[in-house]
Amino acid sequence: MNPYTLTLLRHGDIDHQNLLTGQREAALTEAGSAMMDRSWQQIAALAPVSCMATSPLNRCREFAVRRALAASVPLKVDERFSEQDLGEWEGVPLSELGEQTPNWEAQWRQGELTPPGGESPEAFHTRVLSGFSAWIAASRGCHRVLVTHAPVITILLAELLEMERSVARLITVQPGGFVQLSILQDHPAYLMRLDAPLGGGAA
Repeated sequence: MNPYTLTLLRHGDIDHQNLLTGQREAALTEAGSAMMDRSWQQIAALAPVSCMATSPLNRCREFAVRRALAASVPLKVDERFSEQDLGEWEGVPLSELGEQTPNWEAQWRQGELTPPGGESPEAFHTRVLSGFSAWIAASRGCHRVLVTHAPVITILLAELLEMERSVARLITVQPGGFVQLSILQDHPAYLMRLDAPLGGGAA
C-alpha cells in the first residue's frame, strides 16, 4: 500500500444551548460553519481530496455531503464515527450535571466514567476503531478526510501515533480545525500538521 495523508477535521462551534450534547443534534453556528469552510480551503490547497467519511450527526454530515458533492469524491456516512452515546446525560443542562456529579467532565474526558445508560469508554473506543479500519480498507487515494468529533479524533490519534489517550488528548484540535497524519500500512503514523481555522476562535 502506498502512503496516504489522513486529515481529521473537527466540526465547528455548535448551538448547544448550555446542554450536554452527545449524540443529540445541534446545529452549527454561523461562525462554526465559517470555521469549517476556512479549514477546508487549507485542506484542499494542501492536496486534492480523494475520499471522505463522516459522522452521521448533522454538524458533521451536512458539511461533508456538500464538500464531497462539490469535489466529486466518494463519501461514507458511518455511525461509528459519531459522538459517544452519553445516555441519560444527553440534553441535561451543564450546570445541573455539575451539581449532580462533581468533576464529571474531567473523569469523562479521561475515559474513567460511563454515563448512566450510556456507552462505556471501552465500547466507544472499539466502535471508533472498527469504523476506521473498515473505511480505510475500503477506501482508495492519497488524501482521505474524516469529518467528526473531538473525542473520536483523540481515539484515532492515540491509536495511529501509538500513544496513551491522555497524551493524545494534549494534541488539541480546535472547533473547525484539523490535524493531518502521514500513514503507511504496518508503520507508525507521523504527525504532519495541526491547524486551527484561519480567523477562527477557540471554544
